Amino acid sequence: MKLIQTLCCSALINPFYPMVEVPKSQYTFSCRLLRLLAYLVSGAMIAQALSCFIPYLLMEDAQAAGMIAHLLIQHLSYYFLGCAFVILSLSNILIKRGIAQLKGVRLPSLVLMVCVVVTSYLLIPRMDYLRETALQDGMPVMLSPFANYFVTLNSITYLLVCGQIITSVLIAWRLSDIKSP
Repeated sequence: MKLIQTLCCSALINPFYPMVEVPKSQYTFSCRLLRLLAYLVSGAMIAQALSCFIPYLLMEDAQAAGMIAHLLIQHLSYYFLGCAFVILSLSNILIKRGIAQLKGVRLPSLVLMVCVVVTSYLLIPRMDYLRETALQDGMPVMLSPFANYFVTLNSITYLLVCGQIITSVLIAWRLSDIKSP
């Protein structure tokens, strides 16, 4: 009881003096770096989606527009994989050091990495092979016997690109609420 009276009296004497001193975090730079990387990745994913859509509007040849879009996706995949790896690694280190709120970033980071890898290193090279095979036969891929298979791969590719956008925005959203202890 005496402790409560002492605390109340000291608060009345000097109300601007903090009762409990909050220690300054030593991980503020790391949390800011994670947040910056997440914002850059999510913004770049949205810009990539728009950049993949624009060639279809500007070009009459859908096959050439698709080739440009796939090249863009493949070249940006290195950047996305690197950023997702840094986000995942740094968040794992910070989780071990006591910032448990970063556990919600692990799964979306892994899903982002898997989506990027499957799109850029499995599906797009297969579609390039189908395009080249059809062009060697003297026809565009949509008129070749591989047209249905190509459309299926192309649809899966664009669904995975949408998955990349969703997971990158989810990572940025979850990191925007993180406060270092």
